[in-house]
Amino acid sequence: RLEAGEVAFGTWLQTPSPSIANVLAHAGMDFVTIDMEHGPASFSDAESIVYAIEAGGSTPMIRLGDGSAPTVLKACDLGVQSVLVAHVQTAEVARGIVAAMRFAPEGERGMAPFTRLHDYSGAGLAEKLREANRWQLAGVLVEDPVGLSNLSRILEVDGLDLVYLGIYDLSQTLGRAGQVDHPEVLEAVSRAVGEINATGKVAGAVCRDPEHLRWLLKTGFRYISYLCDTAI
Repeated sequence: RLEAGEVAFGTWLQTPSPSIANVLAHAGMDFVTIDMEHGPASFSDAESIVYAIEAGGSTPMIRLGDGSAPTVLKACDLGVQSVLVAHVQTAEVARGIVAAMRFAPEGERGMAPFTRLHDYSGAGLAEKLREANRWQLAGVLVEDPVGLSNLSRILEVDGLDLVYLGIYDLSQTLGRAGQVDHPEVLEAVSRAVGEINATGKVAGAVCRDPEHLRWLLKTGFRYISYLCDTAI
């Protein structure tokens, strides 16, 4: 859908509940993102939640607060098609995250054939690795003035697909905490989206309400998370 220039619409999951995740998936979300930065989910929780999201016909995603290669690998080996890493401020960090998500020759991801991603088997492994690289969506969150100032260099990172703007964090660092519709916040966000779209990458953000959704779509966002389970 994103490759076709369309919009992907989903939500965040804060509670470590497979049941709630399954309800959200059945509601028609394109993706449900397991929040492992602000939410209490462990990797054990996340495994069950991934199954629940897939069973509901949606795509599971994971947000991490830690972008280290071992943590990214653990998330990817669950079989999720997208991993978003929070608070990325530099191109160097973004490049390391992308490398951790993809197998050689496109990246430096560690490989064990007996994980869920590979159907617990080494059979047909070469094709499985190609498919994993093909479908892995690599995303980073830019959430502060430092990240915004380095955005042009972050967007130069090969293999980076999605730049998700943390508009609540940005509002806080701009001195307008929670005022995601403040002109200063809207201007900074709009300028960043134009920069992201000019490179052919996808811009993402959280959506507060239908009016905010209309603004996000008009501004050029194509990966939109409506609130989160707890707020809904």
